[in-house]
Order: sequence, then C-alpha cells, then structure tokens
Amino acid sequence: MRLARILDLVYNKPWAITPESHKVIRDILANYISQKAFSLDDFSADESPAYEIAGTTAIVSIEGIILNKCSGLEAACGAFSLETFKQTLGDISASDDIQSVILNISSGGGTVTGTPEAGQAIKALGKSKTVIAYTDSLAASAAYWLACNASRVFLSQSAELGSIGVYSCFLDESQAFAQDGVKVEVFKGGNSKFKAMGLPGTSLTDDQKAYLQESVDKCYAQFLSVVTANRKGISHDALSGKMFDSADSVKLGLADGVINSLDNLIGYLNQ
Repeated sequence: MRLARILDLVYNKPWAITPESHKVIRDILANYISQKAFSLDDFSADESPAYEIAGTTAIVSIEGIILNKCSGLEAACGAFSLETFKQTLGDISASDDIQSVILNISSGGGTVTGTPEAGQAIKALGKSKTVIAYTDSLAASAAYWLACNASRVFLSQSAELGSIGVYSCFLDESQAFAQDGVKVEVFKGGNSKFKAMGLPGTSLTDDQKAYLQESVDKCYAQFLSVVTANRKGISHDALSGKMFDSADSVKLGLADGVINSLDNLIGYLNQ
C-alpha cells in the first residue's frame, strides 16, 4: 500500500517543486516499478534533521526534496521531512543558549502538503530568535516558501532563488494501455464522479481536470499570500515561476543581499 500512496503523491497531489527535481522522483519510481531495483523495506524512516551550533547560532540544513513525512522510497529520492524539521525547530526554541538560527537551504522544493505549517513554525520561532534563510545553491518553490518566513533572506553570488508556483502532474497511460490491447472500464456508484480519478489506464474527465486545476489554483494563491505578506514590496515579476540569479533576486525583492559564504553569515550574526 505504500507504493500506492507514493504514486498518488507523485501524480495526483499539488507540488511546489522545480520540474528537474520532480523528474528525479519520477525516474527513481519508474526504475523501481519496471525493474524492482530495490525493496521499499530497504529504507528506514529518515532521521530528524540535525542542527549545528556556532557560538549562539544554530544552523539547520534543508536539503533535498521537501515532503511532509518521508520513509522508504521517499528517503531514496533524497527527501527532507517537514515533520521532523518542525521538531528540530521546537528543540531550538526551547534552548536559551541559542539566539539566532540560519536555515541553510539547498532544495528545488517539494510537496505543498506540510509546507504552510512548517512556514508557520519558522515564523513562530522568529518571535524569540533571529531567523535567517541562506542558500549558496538554490532555494526554489517550496524551499522558498519556507525561506520567506525568515526575517531576512541571503544568498551567495552564484546561487538562485524563485520558482514561485504550484503544479500537479497526471500521467495519462490510456493510449499505452490501448496499444497493448488493454481497455480499462470503471464502474462507479451514484454521483461519485471523482472516485477512481487517476486510475492507471484512464483519462481525466473535464470535471476531474477542473477539480485538479481548482486545487492547484488554491495552493498557488496560498503560496502567493505568504510570499507577499513576508516580502513587502516584492516585484510582480518575481512571482512568475522563474528562477533568478543573485542580482535579480535582490533587485526584485526575493532576497535582502548577497553573502558569499555561510561562515561569513555566521560571523555576522555572532558579532
């Protein structure tokens, strides 16, 4: 049943992720299905994200594909668990020795599920600690959703920010089934027109397409409301789903400035 849950997550749920990162997940999943290259039982639940201490600053790494919870195949895809991330923030909040927090981000994003709540946890931590988001690679989509909840956002000269947007991916295999001589017939009771939506070998109806589009639009509106509330004066051009280099990130209001190393940022906070 875990595989069915993962398939539903990948192909039916809204994602705030770069297409490249989503392709990594699809490729690993396709390899598992076609070749049984590994067992879902080969992977244990991921560990709570550790944080490092430098003076009075805690450094929390946010790396890989962002999921609400992850274990098994998700861990093989390089997943980052928001559930355990929130636990880490709780531990930091309870420490009187920590005055500031750096979210050290390297992620192309992930699922919408769990991201708003994790962003709220970052915002809550900011009431008692100084929280800074930083990347020397990329903070895209759901990763930027998290980053914009920090009081300030910095990036290195060669890093990128952005990909503000949401999408959902549906794999229509009906033609492939037909070529193999297979026709899928679905019988549903009553008015349950959304039941069995996405069943392999079927196509989406117009009502189902409209339902998925509405879901994506709601998630996108929520994403935008968080970004615009936290990044006052952000340019409309920054909300198009594009990635931006460091100069444009600062110009458009995605970031507050360029700091070329994590060590420099730590030193600045511990002055």
